[in-house]
Amino acid sequence: MPPNSFNKKHQKPLTSLEKLKKKKKQQLIQKATVKAQYYKTLAKEKPDLDAPDYVKEIFAEKTIDEDGNVVEYNTNKGTKRKAEEQTVEEEREYDLDEESSSSEEEDDEDERNNNKNKSTKKQKKQQDAEPKQFKPNPFKAQLEVQKRTKEEALKAREEKEKMYEEKNKARANYYRERNQVRGKMMAKNKRGQPNLATQMNVLLEKLQKQK
Repeated sequence: MPPNSFNKKHQKPLTSLEKLKKKKKQQLIQKATVKAQYYKTLAKEKPDLDAPDYVKEIFAEKTIDEDGNVVEYNTNKGTKRKAEEQTVEEEREYDLDEESSSSEEEDDEDERNNNKNKSTKKQKKQQDAEPKQFKPNPFKAQLEVQKRTKEEALKAREEKEKMYEEKNKARANYYRERNQVRGKMMAKNKRGQPNLATQMNVLLEKLQKQK
């Protein structure tokens, strides 16, 4: 049987960035291993090797000065801290002085603003107390013309409405009278013949109106 080639997993080719990352990683690993081996060999060859000064300063180890006295590395740090604390206190005092002076200046500004507000209020009261002088309106003639045109338009509209109402009333009266006359002229007796009495009454009414 031939080997099953479908079971094999095909790996994708690495890109240029992935290759660079892989290379840097290998270099870092190699450097770390070399350093570890170097320090191991030093520890084996020189077990009494003294630690460097920066390590002693970090861990506050004691050392011997030139005169042979035991001295701590933190002594200089204590003096530095004291000097820093003194400078901080001086800065605080200076800030307090500045704050007090600034508060005094703010108070002075507030007083000035209050005085200005009072003076402006007095001026406004005086202006309100004085009688106002009304200026003549330059558009007075135009406003009068506009009023006249509006009044004329209203009158014309009212007249039109009255005429329309009168026409409607006259028309309604005319149709009502016509219907009455038609009813009288079309009236019939029991036998279905036209009623001459009603027709004669209609003719008499017309003659009376003509007189």
